[in-house]
Order: sequence, then C-alpha cells, then structure tokens
Amino acid sequence: MLKDFLYHNSTERKASILLMLLVFVLMALCWCIPYLVPTPKYDYSQFKKEAAAFAEGLHEAEKSDDSGNSEYGYSSTKYPKKEKKSDNQREINPFPFDPNNADKNTLMELGLSEKTVKGILNYREKGGVFKIKSDFSKVYSLKEEEFEALEEFIQLPDSLEKKSFGDKKTTERKKTDIPTVNVNSASAEDFDKLPGIGASFAERIVKYRDALGGFADLAQLEEIYGLSDSIITKISPYLSISSGSIKKININKSGAEELKSHPYLRWRHANAIVKYREKNGLYKSVEMLRTLHEFNDSEGTYWKIKPYLSI
Repeated sequence: MLKDFLYHNSTERKASILLMLLVFVLMALCWCIPYLVPTPKYDYSQFKKEAAAFAEGLHEAEKSDDSGNSEYGYSSTKYPKKEKKSDNQREINPFPFDPNNADKNTLMELGLSEKTVKGILNYREKGGVFKIKSDFSKVYSLKEEEFEALEEFIQLPDSLEKKSFGDKKTTERKKTDIPTVNVNSASAEDFDKLPGIGASFAERIVKYRDALGGFADLAQLEEIYGLSDSIITKISPYLSISSGSIKKININKSGAEELKSHPYLRWRHANAIVKYREKNGLYKSVEMLRTLHEFNDSEGTYWKIKPYLSI
C-alpha cells in the first residue's frame, strides 16, 4: 500500500524534477545577486566631522561668558529670552472713572479683563451700587494689585458719612415719594423707578407680562429669570395689580399654534385641547380641561393657565 502511495507516473516525475531545478536556480540567483549588483557605499565621514564640530561649538557657547566672544558668536545677553505674558495678564491704564456709570468700553480701556467687566455690568444690572471705593475691590475676578492701581482714580468716597436723625427722615420721606405701579399697565420706565430694578429687569418684566397676557397674581414675578426674592420683597409695597386687564385665549376658537405660544402651555397641552374639541365639539366650560390627562401634571398647569382661558 505504501508503494502505491509513493508511486509517480512519468508526468508527475517530470513535474517534480522541473520544480527541483527551478528551486536550485532561484537559490543560485539569490547567492549571485550581491556579486552581480554591488551595493553602493556612502561616505559619512564628512557628516560626522560637521556634527562633532557643531556639538563642540554648542559646548563652548555654554561655557562662554556674557561678553559674547565665543567661537560661534553666541551670547546669552545678545539674544535674551522674551518673557511671555499669559492671556490673563493685562496692563492697567488708570484714569478717573465712576464704576456705577462707566460703560463696557470705558472699563475695558482701564485694562480690566473681559471677565471682570462682565462681572461689574452684571452686578449693576441686578441693582447693585458701588457706594465707596472699597466696594469695587469686591468685584469677582478683580485682582488685588489691579484694585490698588485704580483705587485713587475711583470717583467714590473713601467712606460713608454717618447720617443724622434728620437725614433718616429725609430718606424715609423719599421712599414714600415712590409712586405705586400697576404691574399690568406700567411701562418699562415706570418699573425702572422702583428700588433695585434697573433698565434690564424693567424690560424683562414687561416682556414676560406681554407673553403671559398680563399678571394674574404678584407671585408670578418670581417666575422672571434673575429677579430674586429680596428684590420682589423690596418692591412689593409699591406694586398693585388689576386682573381685569388680562388677555384671554378662547379655547373654542384658537388653534394649537396660538395656544402653544403661551408660556404655561406645551405642545402636548395645546394639541390635546384642539383634538378634544374636534372629537367632542365645543367646550362648555374651561373646567372641562381637567378631564384631559395632559393637564393632570405635577406642575399644576391647569390652575396656572385657567385665568388666561375663556370659551
């Protein structure tokens, strides 16, 4: 059986012999090629000399003194390194200014960073006032050395004078002179006259009132972004409200887009109102919205929007 396995016919024997000859030829070529095609040789001696000379020159330059008389003309004083200033370093350029009135450009011209200027403007927009020079040192991100450079140029007193009993009466009298403001009819200029309310907050109050369609309750002022409880408490004695001036939305006539534009309604609320009306007919009362599960949420949407809806 082994003999049958090792048996080759004439064609197979010829093929085996030819394959062996081909292997021997390839091996011979691999051995002969290096002799037939010589490998080029490169002369690195010149490069090594130049590299050694360069290294020696650097070593001599490091040992040379500040006179600059080294072999390669290197001098540490001739080419001093420049100190890099960080992005946060700014050169203070002091001149007289009032931090309560100076605009953004004026503050930037003083050499203050953009972050510091933004902090000053935000503080003023929230009703903050710089009363004495030391108040300015409390500005967020203002460095101590920057305040020291600007202190004598700040157009504010060093300290507040103690008010006498007569001055207190004058202050109390001025407070009583502030007129009462109807939150549903007052202009931005009227709100601006209230203590702690600047032009920015005044515009914000009017904008939110118009989006609502009027205030139904003074507590809604708490929903205005940035208006703190302390400011609301301060202005509350000067505020009044007239609920009769509220602009209402008719849920039997308004489309989903109009309903969705109200701050208290989301798309799911507006869409549910319209879909229910199309399926069941007109609403007979606003209270029917309570049957829609979209208004049975944790935000109390129904009670918030109720004063603004009609049929």
